[in-house]
Amino acid sequence: MAIAISGITPATGPTTGGTIHYITGADLNTVTGVTIGGAAAPLFAAQSATLLKVTAPAGTVGAKDVVLSPGAVTLAAAYTYALPTGDEQLVPTKASKYIFEVRRPGDTPWTRVRAVADFKPPVEPNLEDDSDYDGEGWASESKTQLKWGIEAKLIRKIGINTGNYDPGQEILRAAAVKFGQLGLVEVRWYDRTGGPEAFQGFANVSWDPEGGDTKALDIVTAKLSGSGKRVDIVNPAA
Repeated sequence: MAIAISGITPATGPTTGGTIHYITGADLNTVTGVTIGGAAAPLFAAQSATLLKVTAPAGTVGAKDVVLSPGAVTLAAAYTYALPTGDEQLVPTKASKYIFEVRRPGDTPWTRVRAVADFKPPVEPNLEDDSDYDGEGWASESKTQLKWGIEAKLIRKIGINTGNYDPGQEILRAAAVKFGQLGLVEVRWYDRTGGPEAFQGFANVSWDPEGGDTKALDIVTAKLSGSGKRVDIVNPAA
């Protein structure tokens, strides 16, 4: 195969550069250089053979070519620089912006997890003390590892006609009592508005029903512990 470009997401950014974008295509793990509008991208890293993470360089207003080396593979006028809008009115985003999907390892289709009432996808650093005399009494730490996970509160709703629980929730519940490969699920979550936050990985599952009194809804806390790397993906909603 040879290097090929099929698109870049998001396809716009400020003239100041520094924004993160994802190039899709083929053989992207062999790319040795990226330019946008003739300027070299300061950082780029292949996430896979079909996905390249790129930091945009500074540029001038207008549509620009995206070029990959070797071979000067070009996607013409694929990226548009706009003037930065530092005084732009800001509006908040909602915590419910995420779409949460799961599948069993080896399965092709994704199944959306529905009836999500709360969703938290933290990344926790492992910090090791590296204090020394040169710190003059001030402590110092180094980040040596990252651990990702998901905590989701799920309302146990059933289909009005079938009486069946949500299929996405059932994949999680089933994996929670399995071991080894059967205890893993593949998960992805992404901004439903098409924003840049979109991630995927494998995780072990715990399933903790909350119980409650006579007025309580049936709610479960599903905790997913990342197994290996959390990878950036192109947002399926983009």
